[in-house]
Amino acid sequence: MSNRTEGGLTAAEKVADVCEAGDAKIRGAAALALALVGIASASILLVIAEQEISPYAATFDRLSLAAVLFFFWAGRQRLSNRTSSKAPRSQLSPELRLSDAGLLLMAGLAFSTSLTLWAWSLSQTSVANSTLLNNMMPIFTTLGAWVVFNQTFSRKFLLGMGIAIAGALLIGVEDLQVADGLAGDAAALAAALLSAVNILCIGQLRQRFATPWIMLWTSLIGSCFLAIVLWGLQDQAFPHSATGWLAVIALALLSQALGQGLLTYCLKQFSAGFVAVSMLTIPVLAAVAALICFGERLSWLNWAAFGIVLLGVYLAVSAQDSDDAVNRVTVMANKV
Repeated sequence: MSNRTEGGLTAAEKVADVCEAGDAKIRGAAALALALVGIASASILLVIAEQEISPYAATFDRLSLAAVLFFFWAGRQRLSNRTSSKAPRSQLSPELRLSDAGLLLMAGLAFSTSLTLWAWSLSQTSVANSTLLNNMMPIFTTLGAWVVFNQTFSRKFLLGMGIAIAGALLIGVEDLQVADGLAGDAAALAAALLSAVNILCIGQLRQRFATPWIMLWTSLIGSCFLAIVLWGLQDQAFPHSATGWLAVIALALLSQALGQGLLTYCLKQFSAGFVAVSMLTIPVLAAVAALICFGERLSWLNWAAFGIVLLGVYLAVSAQDSDDAVNRVTVMANKV
């Protein structure tokens, strides 16, 4: 006797679908970890690249070179889907709506402007001030997800986010300067806001489009914007030595293609707020990388702050896992 539900699938098939969703979360968590490592490498590579070119030029090179990579990735994925799938073309390549084009434009401009403002803020205020204010991004992301997209977050997640933000702020509190540099502070805060806008827009685009396609267009839009900035500043666009070229190529490969690419992939598995909180580990990873590469000293307060950040992220992760477990049980109860 076939024990089938109203949808036509057996109970065992429904349970298998739920288990497959759990496996996707595990893959997403691994991808998120790699993404954070890739993004954290940007600070080290940027220091090397800035010995020859400005941070604006380094960011332009990063986005333009990455756009080439995403072009071939998107083309190969599209060709593979067409030859291996019998699905209608409309399902393989979703129609680009006006709202989607607006989200793409907003994401590309927000990301490139965020990087530009952050780079400029470093010349107007202290690194500590810029880092502290830039770490406000998860607050903007969570508020935006709640106000604009009606997403809800558990108390445990919000507690974890608060603890992680407190730890991130503590990382640079020793070098905090409460004096000049208000323009730089405002630019760093605006960079955090625009970074949140970028994550929220890409999170919506991931519901319909594949990662390489999204990253191709956002990288192209961002590089076009930065090309205008470089033209206005009459700045040198490319490095002149092999070391400089290796640095910007690594920025494109590691920070943009691997880091931002996998981060975009994860936004279909996790909420924008969760991804934003996870990104608070980037200053920790960057500081450890600086310790290894440049011998920068870390105080006991830095290590304590790292522990607080990791504790907060752990609480946010466990809250996400608890919510996912409840959702899977609910699905099984409704479908079986």
